[in-house]
Amino acid sequence: MVPSYLHVSNQHLLYDSAILTEIAPSFFDSTEWHQRNAVFGEAEGRGTALFVSQGAYRFVIRHYRRGGLLSNLNSDHYLWNGLENTRAWREWHLLSRMYQEGLPVPRPVGARVERIGFRYRADLSTFFLPDCESIASRLRAGAVTKALWIKVGRTIRRFHDAGYCHADLNTHNVLIDASAKVYLIDFDKGRQWQDRDDWKSANLKRFHRSLLKVTKASVGVFSNEDWQACLGGYHGDVSFGA
Repeated sequence: MVPSYLHVSNQHLLYDSAILTEIAPSFFDSTEWHQRNAVFGEAEGRGTALFVSQGAYRFVIRHYRRGGLLSNLNSDHYLWNGLENTRAWREWHLLSRMYQEGLPVPRPVGARVERIGFRYRADLSTFFLPDCESIASRLRAGAVTKALWIKVGRTIRRFHDAGYCHADLNTHNVLIDASAKVYLIDFDKGRQWQDRDDWKSANLKRFHRSLLKVTKASVGVFSNEDWQACLGGYHGDVSFGA
């Protein structure tokens, strides 16, 4: 990866010049992509993530939006506290480190921060992960095997061992591809801890609560045995098999 920086008016652009030889603010403009007929899908979350094609590449472009009650008053503006502290800058660099360490995350492509006085708006672009679905979707279809639960647990453990905390570890941010490889996505507000471990148990409990929430909507798709298999993968319990 080759991190590069461009400053255009009130906009700050960070990008991997090994992938993009040049970049402009319009790269993050959804209207621009629609006009080029280059949008091949969307994913709904707090905001809309666009799936776009550019040459041989396919990217995800996500606009940062607030959740909760604050979103009714201010949907996408954040307090400016320096460029390095913006959500897009932090997530891009975090993803870059994890990707280069071989962890299963989407490769970051670009980030944009638009400063507006004491506030800013932001966007992030990553590579599109093909043939993936969330574990929430797998659960609703009853398509999560014991072996896959073990893989999910082992994958989370890899991130934890490297000190990486996913701030919103839930069933929508754990993706499974066609070969049953497990990825974690959406590391907004994530961070790397190098001198403490007390967050790991809480992180697992957060994921467990998310699984139980899906269970309430789709009765019978998740059991305590499933969770024990996930924990077995996380703790390296050989009794749960390979």
